[in-house]
Amino acid sequence: MKVEISTLCEYASEHMGQLTIVNTFDVISALKFPWRAYFHFAAKINLEYTRNNYQKITMEIIKVDDSQEKLFEVQGAYTKTVNAEKMNLVAGLKGLIFNYPGEYKFRVLFDGDIIIEHSFKLILKDGK
Repeated sequence: MKVEISTLCEYASEHMGQLTIVNTFDVISALKFPWRAYFHFAAKINLEYTRNNYQKITMEIIKVDDSQEKLFEVQGAYTKTVNAEKMNLVAGLKGLIFNYPGEYKFRVLFDGDIIIEHSFKLILKDGK
């Protein structure tokens, strides 16, 4: 399994195997806190040489500090088809509340194994 693309972006969509990604970033400037999210996560994973028969996929966001607070988590069943070579993942994060600035990680796990760990920062607009 190889991650070919992993990014936060303003907008992402997937249609018939085609992945569209608009305006990528790793830093989000909020006007105030709490801040209501409106962004997407997009990834393309090469499954060609995956030997594991994973059954569950999880996407989550955690705060990178002593609390390791989990702000978001969604799980779903996963079954690799015989001809599957690539997988596109798109998650629209609309309305998720961030109470504090800081560093966060968007993670994708297959049966608890971390496949993607994408770091991003949330700051006040003036840079704090």
